[in-house]
Amino acid sequence: MDVYYKIHHVSAQAVLGYAAAEEGERFSFRLNASATKKCVLPGPELQEDNALFFQIMCVLRGDDFSYGLEKTVFTELADVIFYMDFSGVFDAGQSRRSQERRKKAESLFRPEGVSLDFGSGPRSYVAFERSGSMSRQAKLSFIRADLYDTVRRRIMLDMEIETCQLSKLYAYNGLMLSGGTRIDGLNLQRRERVVVVDNPEFVSLAKVITVKGGV
Repeated sequence: MDVYYKIHHVSAQAVLGYAAAEEGERFSFRLNASATKKCVLPGPELQEDNALFFQIMCVLRGDDFSYGLEKTVFTELADVIFYMDFSGVFDAGQSRRSQERRKKAESLFRPEGVSLDFGSGPRSYVAFERSGSMSRQAKLSFIRADLYDTVRRRIMLDMEIETCQLSKLYAYNGLMLSGGTRIDGLNLQRRERVVVVDNPEFVSLAKVITVKGGV
């Protein structure tokens, strides 16, 4: 069954137009319903199913959430998560206007995030994850701040990450936004369905050849 979600796409450049200056060269973003509507990009809003959307639905509806057979388009996430398009923000030139725009854009990633109103009242959103294709398109997801910790724990299997290679971690989390088809009924709880090799002292014997100087 094909499953789709209604997800808004928002223009970062339009949002930056509503930046309010604060102390310390920082900016805040508190958009009402009218301003938010002006920042929403036109065009199709339906996104294909992925693991992240399913996990968010489980947070909203409970772990027994399932697609069912009668409904293929879900609208519950329309004010929970959205994609922000940063085209022309960080890849612009070095003009004074471009530099000011990038300075404002930095404040979009502050812990308090941004406040938008998609029609159900103002909500705070914070920067979240992106897939590989979203990275190439200069897009980033923003999720409702009150759900950030819960959803992040779910997609990271409640693991506590200390020192790590951030690019690998972002790539792993970004896979949750890759399109796919969910297959139920695998019953992975059965021990014979999952094999875990307990060998922490394993040392790879593969030889790595490094080419330098074009040789």
